[in-house]
Amino acid sequence: MTLIHLSDDDRFAVSLAVESLGIRNEVSVSADLCDRIETNVSAYRAEVDDRLHLSDWLAQLRSLAQLLSSDAPSVGLIRTRVARLPAPHARQIEARALRLSSNVPAFSGIGLDLRDWARRASPADLVQVLCLCLVEGGAMIAGRRRPNGHRSAAHFEPVVFGRGVNMPKRKGGRPADDAEVRLIAHLAVDWMISTGVRPGRGRDGHSAFSGLVHDVFGWIGIENKAQHCLRMYWKLTKVKRPMRW
Repeated sequence: MTLIHLSDDDRFAVSLAVESLGIRNEVSVSADLCDRIETNVSAYRAEVDDRLHLSDWLAQLRSLAQLLSSDAPSVGLIRTRVARLPAPHARQIEARALRLSSNVPAFSGIGLDLRDWARRASPADLVQVLCLCLVEGGAMIAGRRRPNGHRSAAHFEPVVFGRGVNMPKRKGGRPADDAEVRLIAHLAVDWMISTGVRPGRGRDGHSAFSGLVHDVFGWIGIENKAQHCLRMYWKLTKVKRPMRW
């Protein structure tokens, strides 16, 4: 995954947003926030690049997720399957690990080269860290009914990046702008961690945080989505619907 770097003008815009809060050490706070924004924008771009191939990579990652979730996963087979992952699959895992690494140091080892990490990681780290990064729970799915009336054995169906194959669909479906709303959620966490100030509600760009979101969306060419996605984000947080990180 390629890291995105903010321009000097972009960093100046972030510094103005931080300065408006009237907090101490705004220079170091602004620098930290910029670094976090670069990480999450990079992860967002990787996700968008691969979003069109969702059904393909989900099906391929499913077998790896099931292997990781088994009672006695084969370390050699895991290494082999990771080594054979197409680039979009690897970028998805690297992007998630990058997001999680700021709070869970164990994920920082994956870095920007999943295959190399998988080749060198200890068996315990390989299974545990990769499983935590890839699998987000799951459910036991009843087996198919056979012609004789019996069912085949139930099996575990993992949820991979918030999606599961053959899992019951949520009523109403998922919002079309999930990736963008998720980006706002990560920016909100970045804002809280760096400034210590809760993001102010708003979607028109007049508040410090909503203005930052409008700036970031402008930098990646989707400024026209900023108000709608902010509205969706505040709606989700208002009803306390869990966001997938």
